[in-house]
Amino acid sequence: MKKLKVLCLVLICLLALNLVACGNKKNTDSNTDNKESGQSNEQEYTLQLAYAAAEDKINSPIMKQFKENVEKKSNGKIKIDIYPNSQLGGDRELIESCQAGNIAIVIQGTSPQVNFIPKLAIFDLPNLFEDIDVAYKVLTGPFREKIAAEYEKAGFKLLCMVPVGMREMTSTKPITKIEDFKGVKIRTMENPYHIAYWKALGANPTPLAFSELYMALQQGTVDAQENPFGAVIASKFYEVQKYVINTNHIMLNYAMIMNKSLYDNMPDEYKKIINESAKEAEAALFKANKEGTANMAEELKSKGMQFIDLSPEVLQQMRDAAKPVYDMIRKDIGNELVDELLKTIEEAKK
Repeated sequence: MKKLKVLCLVLICLLALNLVACGNKKNTDSNTDNKESGQSNEQEYTLQLAYAAAEDKINSPIMKQFKENVEKKSNGKIKIDIYPNSQLGGDRELIESCQAGNIAIVIQGTSPQVNFIPKLAIFDLPNLFEDIDVAYKVLTGPFREKIAAEYEKAGFKLLCMVPVGMREMTSTKPITKIEDFKGVKIRTMENPYHIAYWKALGANPTPLAFSELYMALQQGTVDAQENPFGAVIASKFYEVQKYVINTNHIMLNYAMIMNKSLYDNMPDEYKKIINESAKEAEAALFKANKEGTANMAEELKSKGMQFIDLSPEVLQQMRDAAKPVYDMIRKDIGNELVDELLKTIEEAKK
């Protein structure tokens, strides 16, 4: 009798397990069918969009517009919370968090991303782009697909990439000739190619978190820094710096990236919404920054900063000094990508 009861109990348990298994399989099939048919199954997402730079008059409104576009197109199913001004960490912390999936979307310059995506060193070639229109043609053309593939290898989805202006030097002392760079303590990002470039010019590069830069300039820990005009204005560096030296040394390219696993697992129509909104943000960022550069220069002058235009001879001396950095980057990422980019730039000039 006991054996019969035990046997019945086992059969009941097996039957229950089989029913549970069938239920899970049905749900899985249903989700797959929804994904294939393009239905979102009413999934909702709250995505964090973070950047280290301070809120400014040009880029921050466009990020807010990106948020509004995504939320409107998704009927509120995708919500985006924006965290500027290093609220969630500096450049390195942000990309690490995005790679780990702790932050959904990050927008920042490509330079701090080199430690995670080595071939982005291609954009750290000094004096690479002389014209922002040429840079835009290159970065929004077929060449970008090669760069997007590198992002995917590192666990990111490249949503947009856009040139927003040249990095320029600001300093407490005037720089008019190549010898004036010698010994200048200049803040740089934690980027080996930037560091090598300023060393080649004779300066003393000092990596430092952007959030610590104003205080370092104020206290004299560093003499100089290099950023586009927008960052200088937003962070009020004009309060602690006297000179703008138009070095035109590196084009700042913004990259909006998303955790690839999160992106890949979103419904197709949500991916389309994010892609469309990112493309709109890309065009708006380029237009606004191009138009704003001249206005920002005038604003900095009104704040008391003195502008120094380096002579063609000095600029050529800087290019000559940068040749070891080209060799360094070629050695690290190979000649093929460098040569292809240089060829693409020449074609874009036509």
